[in-house]
Amino acid sequence: MKTIKAFFFICLIALVGCNSNSNNPVKSYESVDEMVADIRKDITEISVADFHSLMNSEDPYVLLDVRLPKEHDKGFIPGSVSIPRGVLEFRIGSEKVWDEEGLYVPEKEELLILYCKKSNRSPLAALRLQQLGYKNVKVISGGWQGWHEAHPEISEDNIEEGGMEYAAAAEEDSGGC
Repeated sequence: MKTIKAFFFICLIALVGCNSNSNNPVKSYESVDEMVADIRKDITEISVADFHSLMNSEDPYVLLDVRLPKEHDKGFIPGSVSIPRGVLEFRIGSEKVWDEEGLYVPEKEELLILYCKKSNRSPLAALRLQQLGYKNVKVISGGWQGWHEAHPEISEDNIEEGGMEYAAAAEEDSGGC
């Protein structure tokens, strides 16, 4: 009887040891910049010039602005849908969100183009979308700033006096990039 109890005790210890996180370690980073640089290896970027060409083509795509709503309201690329990075996973598949935009929920195979302010948040969002099964996700290199510098005439700007300073301050407080 003692032998059977000892055997089950050893099996229990072995089982607990096998279920440790050693098979799925969480990677740690020294900084968010290091994390974003690592993630960039697993995502695809599109240049501002290539996105401009895509925009003028007949090829379908869905354009997502993953900045905060306050930032989007100050200026955005025409045709973009505002879904902040912090709620992206919850809203990307929501029929209600897309109905409000007059659009349909994107299919997993559709081309999704993402942008943020400087292209630091959008790689994080792109990685999450890939993890959710979206197969064709790209990030605009340089983000809104790169786009707006290259094509200020193709931007929806609702910028009031001092608006950009306000948006930048709000973003810094929120941890945005």
